[in-house]
Amino acid sequence: MSLLFQELDCDKTCDRVDEFLTEDLEKLILMSGRNLTDLRSPTLSLAPGHSNGTNHAEASIIRGLNAEAELRAIHHTIYHLPEMSKIIMRDLYIYQMESWQVADAIRYGHTQFNTLKRRAQLFFADSFDHWQRYMACQPIIDLHEYKQPELDRNNSGEKAE
Repeated sequence: MSLLFQELDCDKTCDRVDEFLTEDLEKLILMSGRNLTDLRSPTLSLAPGHSNGTNHAEASIIRGLNAEAELRAIHHTIYHLPEMSKIIMRDLYIYQMESWQVADAIRYGHTQFNTLKRRAQLFFADSFDHWQRYMACQPIIDLHEYKQPELDRNNSGEKAE
């Protein structure tokens, strides 16, 4: 066990990354006025995706700016991962390919692909913290899930041995 870091629940962390990138990404794209193809480029333009020219309420503008910052953090996180992880995350979540298609494209079998996918998701969770802070996102979303320390049955609060 690490003295510096809490023990990570890898399965739950991978599930949170997958849930975030499949469910929340689409909402962020809509809120920011962008579309999924904007994220496909290795460079994300600073220009907003579109504007209808009407005045928005301040809260709506702030939500859009926060969504834009989150999208930039997601984009930079994916495009700064190690190459294999970048390909897996980009193909799964931006190009929305099926897992078997990505496995075929990178020429790995199902079992090895699942290991690489899991590693890519963990790398994403670790790197996403940095890119959210860099892009001044509010609030910071922590995709990590940590294992709860096992307590002794006598409820003394001490760890069981």
